[in-house]
Amino acid sequence: MNFIHPLADIHGSGYNAFQSTIAVGSGQILGKGVGYGTQSRLKFLPEYQTDFIFAAFAEEWGLIGVLIVFLLFGVIIWRILANALVGATNFETLFGLGLAIMFLAHFIVHVGMNIGILPVTGLPMPFMSYGGSHLMVEFIGLGILMGMRKYSLSFHRDDAKNEFIGPQ
Repeated sequence: MNFIHPLADIHGSGYNAFQSTIAVGSGQILGKGVGYGTQSRLKFLPEYQTDFIFAAFAEEWGLIGVLIVFLLFGVIIWRILANALVGATNFETLFGLGLAIMFLAHFIVHVGMNIGILPVTGLPMPFMSYGGSHLMVEFIGLGILMGMRKYSLSFHRDDAKNEFIGPQ
């Protein structure tokens, strides 16, 4: 029941989801300041370094900070897709597309569970959640994508229709 309606039992299994929505809402426009988030500092928000890092961030930085994070994630996704479009082969293109989908899915699910519209699943927030293995996978994926950029095309694949046709 908590998976469908987390606020049905706020003193039991829905406690985490309820506290995260309180933390996000209490940040308001400018936030409470770095280190002054009452939900995370006073331990009302469990796992604020990992599963609820967005809620702790939104409480301390407010709407302005959240909009900056959204903008930065948009830039990262846009740059990954731009690199994928100029990939020399389908592998580079599909790798970049898969990397962008992974980052975007983790971002959407993490933010959704922190604001109470998705069930709490425990997915980490890319580049923000505490933990080494997921962060390593993110940086390895970006490193592979940047390594493939060395072999990328200098033009879009659709413009290469007559690339290998020599003089007649």
